[in-house]
Amino acid sequence: MGLVFGQGPTEGGDRFSDFQISSQNYLTDKKGNVLMHVNVWGTVKNPGRQLVYEGIDLATLFSLVGGPMQGANMKKVRLYREIPDEDQKLTYIINLESFIKSGNRSEFIKIKPNDTILIPQKLSSYMLNQIGTINTIFSLLNLYFAIESRYN
Repeated sequence: MGLVFGQGPTEGGDRFSDFQISSQNYLTDKKGNVLMHVNVWGTVKNPGRQLVYEGIDLATLFSLVGGPMQGANMKKVRLYREIPDEDQKLTYIINLESFIKSGNRSEFIKIKPNDTILIPQKLSSYMLNQIGTINTIFSLLNLYFAIESRYN
């Protein structure tokens, strides 16, 4: 894959000096298709860095990573930009609940190179997942007290 566009100097100077901006925004494949990397984190089946076609939408991107898992909070999907938009915005909170119910894509935001999309877990789902851990702790405490009382 060859490099199509490199990252030039950013406006804002020192504002971004505390982290490394990727040197590759766009790549091309052997057929000349324009590709870019994006990151998908959180409550999806296969999170990670994805090499995708430029112009991909959120629904297609989520399909590539296996879709949201049960317990995903689709009302508070967050998108983080590597470089601010024209309006200097770096973070978006996207409600994809209407898309899931009706196919309405009005909440979709154009995906850009090196964006990171985070699909958080609902609090209720997190709590249910932790019940097993809490149950194990109580079982260990119960065992400890049973052994302690037997030897005293």
